[in-house]
Amino acid sequence: MQRWFSRAELFIIVGIALLPLVGDFPYRLNIFLSYEGAYRLYLGQIPYRDFGIPLGFMFWVVPALAFKVFGPALFSLVKAQVLLNIVSGLSFRWILKSLQVEPGLRLAGVLLFVFSFSFLNYWPWYNHTVIVYEIVALAFLMHYLLAPVTPRHWLYLLGAAIFVNFSFFTKQDGGGMALLIMLALLAYHAW
Repeated sequence: MQRWFSRAELFIIVGIALLPLVGDFPYRLNIFLSYEGAYRLYLGQIPYRDFGIPLGFMFWVVPALAFKVFGPALFSLVKAQVLLNIVSGLSFRWILKSLQVEPGLRLAGVLLFVFSFSFLNYWPWYNHTVIVYEIVALAFLMHYLLAPVTPRHWLYLLGAAIFVNFSFFTKQDGGGMALLIMLALLAYHAW
């Protein structure tokens, strides 16, 4: 039964994330901001040196990678968002597993998360991307704090640090919030 819940969670996370690839969704206002920064990174330009940007450069890294793989088309932005939605869903599931949430409740939580957070975001946007990086950082941190200690256990803390930096260099207010949350969790755990 537990295996069924795990498969259902994975099917929901990946299945819902893939829906924008087959649907026709409305154009997002100001999507040019996502496209232009990603396109400039795709061309090899360096933020703050070759072009000015109003926010952190990490917002454009995943769309730029999608441009490298799929070409610099507008639909590549949707494919980049599919990846971000899958990563955020898997990270949220990992947090729930680290907290040892019961399988049925975990499935309900994943379903709620996917429909309230991921499904509504089918174009990349910095306000969403900063939270995705934050969720990944929290997943690493929760596993570091709650999993049994192994010789390579410190790698989870390193992963948390890397993704909180990604979060900060996407949008400073959201990244700062992520850093404060993680420091509070570490302080509580140490206490």
